[in-house]
Amino acid sequence: MARDMLSAAGRDRLAGQRVDRTALRVNQGFIVGLLAIGFVLSQPWLAALVATVMLVGTAAPGAALFQQIYHRLLKPTGLLKADIQAEDPAPHRFAQGLGGTVLALGVLALFVGQAIIGWGLVIVVIALAAINLAFGFCAGCFVYFQIQRLQR
Repeated sequence: MARDMLSAAGRDRLAGQRVDRTALRVNQGFIVGLLAIGFVLSQPWLAALVATVMLVGTAAPGAALFQQIYHRLLKPTGLLKADIQAEDPAPHRFAQGLGGTVLALGVLALFVGQAIIGWGLVIVVIALAAINLAFGFCAGCFVYFQIQRLQR
């Protein structure tokens, strides 16, 4: 999605920047899977774990746990293959940070006894990550591009 929004001039500016789409999909799969399990089993600590992984991965992309599982285990064993695309990783980091922040707010609500708000925010993150995983539409990337457009 992010790549499709760029003009030819924008693509020239991105020369050398790359994103492995398979790593992004693995990340989204872990987010959806772990959060769904946490919701079904009513385990807020799983939501807290995912929020932490997302926020740490945003601040330090090399430390993104779910992507490390892909790079160190799934890709080397041949279970998954890289899908490298020339695109700016910034929209994806922004989306992950936004999702991690919403999720952290949900976790906070859960831990102060506001289960409806907390699980509601968890479900929003599940839904948006699942849409990205299934259809390739990154809502956080869309927000990123709209902010960029407004700043021009």
